[in-house]
Amino acid sequence: MTPFTNIYDLALITMGDYKIKNLAIRDEDAFFTYMRSLLIEAIPLFAGCLQSLDYTSQEEADPEDTEVHTVYYFTNTLTYTEQSILAKAINIKWWEQNLQEVTVFKTAIPERDFTKIDVANGVKQKSEYKDKMMQELYQMINEYQNSNFPSLSFFGGL
Repeated sequence: MTPFTNIYDLALITMGDYKIKNLAIRDEDAFFTYMRSLLIEAIPLFAGCLQSLDYTSQEEADPEDTEVHTVYYFTNTLTYTEQSILAKAINIKWWEQNLQEVTVFKTAIPERDFTKIDVANGVKQKSEYKDKMMQELYQMINEYQNSNFPSLSFFGGL
């Protein structure tokens, strides 16, 4: 079984969001809930995974504070490549949220001011960057599947 936290750790390497880091420091449970929501949203982006991405949870006692926490796991042991692809998918979902925040900001101010403060260009650039991230994700999935060619369902695999 692969814990969700393995995927979070990989995703956080490239996120660099101070708000998420502050959330992790201030409220670990809220941090895990937020990251879990991103991961669950990201799972469908990896529809080409060669093994099941089903997950489960279990209650575990934290040895440091004796509290019981719900810990989430994938039911299969994921390879590092599979974990990396899911981390990339989390980054895309996180990026989409950031893009939506800017778009909502746009509707809150007049068009001339929006253009004047050059936020419009930022939205376009962020959207283009998201498209680039999606292309990178699809490339990762293609390389993953090509390196596991015999396992593809077409060839008698899963």
